[in-house]
Amino acid sequence: MDGPSLITIRTPGLVLPEPGTERAAYTRTERVSVATLALVAALALRLISGDRSRHKLVLLDEAWALFASSQGRALLNRLVRLGRAFNATILLVTQRVEDLGELSQLVGVVCLFGQDSVRAAAAGIEAIGLDPEEGGLARRMTEFRRGRCLMRDLEGRVGEVQVDPSPELLEALDTTPGEAGR
Repeated sequence: MDGPSLITIRTPGLVLPEPGTERAAYTRTERVSVATLALVAALALRLISGDRSRHKLVLLDEAWALFASSQGRALLNRLVRLGRAFNATILLVTQRVEDLGELSQLVGVVCLFGQDSVRAAAAGIEAIGLDPEEGGLARRMTEFRRGRCLMRDLEGRVGEVQVDPSPELLEALDTTPGEAGR
């Protein structure tokens, strides 16, 4: 394959069952959504399992939707566990780091951006292994704006980081609903 390629899979309208819901209790929409998710998972695994000499990137925005069902959690578990073996980086984007649950031990780098409450900040800080009370860290995180975050690296070190992507990248990644041209 010549040069980089990009495959985008969008799944608007998925309605996943609440965690712990028995399969027999799924609505028709939830059954279709879970089946769609399984197909996307199969495709993602097929795409990353190809040429191991070529690095692949899987970005899962709004990953909370995958954490909401056992099938979604199984997909994430498999992708995260197999990613390195297939020379792939798996990026999980979610509003709450505690969504990771048992997968948190498999996630190498975490970027925890500003939070709108001390409680949410404290939960995220605890999830990356720090004491939220130390130095008023949880309170300080509620003041983080425009790219300021706490980052836990592959070595487990945590520090404040400023992320300043280009305007073009910000525009390309913008998921704000209701914007013109959407």
